[in-house]
Amino acid sequence: MSTIGLAITLINLVAGLLYLLILVRILISWVPISPWHPAVRLLRRIVDPILAPFRRILPALAGIDLSPLLAILVIFFVAQVATQVLSDVALGGGSVPIGRDIISAIGTLLLNIIIVLGILVLVRLLVSLFSASPWHPLVIGVRRMTDPLVAPFAHFGPRRSAYGYRNEFDIPALLTVIAYVVLYVVIRFLFDSVLASVF
Repeated sequence: MSTIGLAITLINLVAGLLYLLILVRILISWVPISPWHPAVRLLRRIVDPILAPFRRILPALAGIDLSPLLAILVIFFVAQVATQVLSDVALGGGSVPIGRDIISAIGTLLLNIIIVLGILVLVRLLVSLFSASPWHPLVIGVRRMTDPLVAPFAHFGPRRSAYGYRNEFDIPALLTVIAYVVLYVVIRFLFDSVLASVF
């Protein structure tokens, strides 16, 4: 294996390992395990410094920490740019279209963020579709987390009563999912057009 191939493999391995560690860190926060357990303390010592800058950028929404998601997206963004640059060096012999790689990685990052936000709103839509109890903690958490996302379409749905949300089909969530699908298609088309015309 060439030096560049080894470097690409190492970058992908590190990105995958960081993703796995962050995922385990998230799962452990949901399970009743003592924070003083040696394995948990070691994991926190490794992962928390990685998440700290992202926690400053992205505050918790409705008590849910979304910084691990942002960290994972950025890690894969950096890994994609690095591996693409190294691949271009290996294939092109030195001429690196770094602009193309960065634009492509930014497009991928934006599309991934839209997918994640769309999935969150889709969960909210499914909760309303299957008439889940509006008082269940998970339902309350999903609604609080997605309220800012569906806010532009909130006037299309039922008003929130004094006792909380009524158990009705969530039209604002449906409109938000449609908007995210359209946004995904538009952004993908724009980035593909820019890459095809400029590079």
